[in-house]
Amino acid sequence: MAAAVTTERWRKAQGAELCFWKEMELYELIKACAEKAEFWSRFDAAEIADLLAARDVLEIGCGPLGLSVVSFSDAEPPRKLVKTDPLTRLPVRDTRPALARSATRFIDWVEEMAESGDYLQIAGEDLAFDSAFDTVIAYNVLDHVRSPLLILENARRALRPGGRLILGVDCLSWLGRLRFEWITRRLARGTILVDAHPHTFLPRDVIGMIEAAGLKLTAMRGVPRWVGRFAGRHFRPAFVATK
Repeated sequence: MAAAVTTERWRKAQGAELCFWKEMELYELIKACAEKAEFWSRFDAAEIADLLAARDVLEIGCGPLGLSVVSFSDAEPPRKLVKTDPLTRLPVRDTRPALARSATRFIDWVEEMAESGDYLQIAGEDLAFDSAFDTVIAYNVLDHVRSPLLILENARRALRPGGRLILGVDCLSWLGRLRFEWITRRLARGTILVDAHPHTFLPRDVIGMIEAAGLKLTAMRGVPRWVGRFAGRHFRPAFVATK
C-alpha cells in the first residue's frame, strides 16, 4: 500500500504538474482530451448514464484547466458537478497551445468544456464533504498526490450510502514498476516523468487501498492478462467501488 509522501515531495510534484499544463505542446492537450474520452469506453451507455445523469458528482483532481472527465462522456449532464484540484485555476488561454493559430477552434472548444461545473481549489487530502454526492470520480490522480489512501477515505466520506467511486489509475506491470522505481527514478531524476509521480501502482495495490478506505470493489476493467501484468506497458484501468 502506498505510503504518504512528505509535503515537500508533494509540492515538487505539483510544481511539475503546473509546468506541464502551462508549457505542454498542442498534441499533449489533444492527447489529454482524447484519453478522458477514451476512459468512458470501459463502460456502456446505460452505466455511464446511471453514474452521471442527474446525479450529484464530485471529481477529485481535475487538473488546473478544470477539464473534468465528466465533460467527455455522452451522458446527460449531472445535476451538480464539483471539480477540485490543489492548483490555482489556469485559463486555457494562458497555455502554450492557445498560441497556435491552427488550434483556434479547438481551444474555443476546450474552454467551453472547462467551464462545466464548479471549480474548487483544494487538495483531495483536505476535502471534508460528508454524504453529499452520488458519484465520486478520481481520474489519473492517485499517483500524483500526497496520500492516496487519504484521498480514497475522503471520497468514501463524500459519498452517500450506496454511492459509487470511479477510479482511473495508471498501473505498471511487475517488471515495469521494478524498472521505474530502480532505474527511471535515478536516470530521469528532475524530469516531469519522475517529479510528477511520487507513487507507482500495481492493480493489486489499488484494490488494497480501495478496501482499506472502507469501500467495496465491484468492477475492474482494462487490466491486461497475466503476461501484460507481469511484463507489459503501463495501463489505466477503471476501478468501480461502492460505499
